[in-house]
Amino acid sequence: MASSKKKRVNESLASRDEDVEAGEDELDDDDLESDDEDDDDEFIDQEVQVEFEARMPIDSDFHGIKTLLQQLFLKANINLSELTDTIIAQNYVGSVIKCDSPEEEDEEEDDDDPVFGIFTVINLTDKKDRESVQQITGMLSEKCQTAGQVDMSKFSLLLNDPDSHLGLLVSERFINIPPQIAVPSFESLKKDLQKAVNKKMNFKFANFLMISKTYRMKVPGEKSGAKDDLLFSNSEEELIYEVCDSHFTYSVASERDSVVTGHWDDQDDMEALRTVMTFSADKLDLIIDRLKTELSNT
Repeated sequence: MASSKKKRVNESLASRDEDVEAGEDELDDDDLESDDEDDDDEFIDQEVQVEFEARMPIDSDFHGIKTLLQQLFLKANINLSELTDTIIAQNYVGSVIKCDSPEEEDEEEDDDDPVFGIFTVINLTDKKDRESVQQITGMLSEKCQTAGQVDMSKFSLLLNDPDSHLGLLVSERFINIPPQIAVPSFESLKKDLQKAVNKKMNFKFANFLMISKTYRMKVPGEKSGAKDDLLFSNSEEELIYEVCDSHFTYSVASERDSVVTGHWDDQDDMEALRTVMTFSADKLDLIIDRLKTELSNT
């Protein structure tokens, strides 16, 4: 299989545990019994550098992308297989995040590389006849009305105006990947969108919509999302929240928020939520600039 296009992401991860005492160089009988434990301690004490790169989604990424979408939509009635196919079919816009690998290994590893993240945009207006898109817009309309936090008529117009295209921003990744990866992801997406527009493709948006994984401390008797004390699973999305045009929040606690690295809502004092944010397309540059400024200081 031909190697997929790469977009280099200059990111690295470093993980270090507490220092452990080094063992003796020479082994006695007791040492032999604890070889495995000592090896584990030695590995834990090492700093691990991981290079990531952004690539065009390909067919073999199907299950990895679908798994990431599952952690966003949980048990919602969304045809995730169709949504995943849509993302792969428009692979000239957006990217998947994978570990960097030597060029000579790319041909052999493309089919086996795990997907660590997906960053793309789906035109909800242009693809309004697809089942998955209808399910998403229907779900959002219902959640918006139930939440009662924004003007329902304006939100409905945003979802259904045929002359003002709405893009669903999808930004999902493994929970331990640092937020700094958002900067090259947004910049790359902006370039992809401009190239698509130059080719007369339907990627000229008036507005964007983003669904963020959020959570908050449970307060007895208080309605979900009633206070501005949200915590964001992808921390950089709080910056988008601060400049968005409208937002509302709803609970998904009953659906159990399982993610690819485990549960983050399994504590009784935390409630899993989803926060829906909308912003005009002309704010995209502002958001990228804010991400650059804020994330460079972390």
